Amino acid sequence: MNDSQARHDADILWRHGTWQFMSAALLENPGHSHVLEDDIESFVHVLGWTALSYLPSPMDRSKRTHIASLLYDHSFKVTTGREEGGLVKELYLKSGDYPSKYFTLTEPCPILELIRELASPFQARYSKAPTDAEWETFEYIITLVSNGQLREEALYCQTAHRYQLGIHRLSSSEWFLSTIQDALERPGWPAKDGAGAKLTISTEDTARQRVETDFLLLSACSGPLKKSTTPPPPAPQDDNFVRGVPRE
Repeated sequence: MNDSQARHDADILWRHGTWQFMSAALLENPGHSHVLEDDIESFVHVLGWTALSYLPSPMDRSKRTHIASLLYDHSFKVTTGREEGGLVKELYLKSGDYPSKYFTLTEPCPILELIRELASPFQARYSKAPTDAEWETFEYIITLVSNGQLREEALYCQTAHRYQLGIHRLSSSEWFLSTIQDALERPGWPAKDGAGAKLTISTEDTARQRVETDFLLLSACSGPLKKSTTPPPPAPQDDNFVRGVPRE
């Protein structure tokens, strides 16, 4: 590995933030441009990690540690020595099961419902765009709804509708902020919500190994770090993003 590659790798490793909270997209594609969706997804991961680590749950400690480790610590090394990851995060987000349906709380609290709601638009980010046939069906149902031949609920089960709605919500922070505000106004939040003892088993060894790897890459640099010159990916040319009218 030459000095230029080492500098590039070290910059990527340190540029985007804490590994556990980085978006799946950045962990899988370190050279990609950092965009709004990455920041919003990171916030969702902070909430998910905190819930799994600290909130009382009937789930066995080792099982919740296993889920937390898979979601937030999973990584693998590429040939340059750089670590990449994010696959498990992507799978959970794509399936609509984030952080995990098996994780429940000892006492009812709106936080898990909020996390799952905030995670839901990312199904669209990590799923394939609907096929032409799915878009045609969706547009046909829109026509039937507009004519009063079908109820609006008929749209909600359509793949194209869920995809379009997710992409629309990811286009700004507005929906996320209003969703959080609405959740905070719901009843059921505990009167005492201070952080307690961490309820998952420590994964310090994994974190320490990653820091050591990062340090070795940084040490390989013979000059000051420079920002990556990797260009951002081209904007999508697919007009699927603007078809129909998304429902708020």
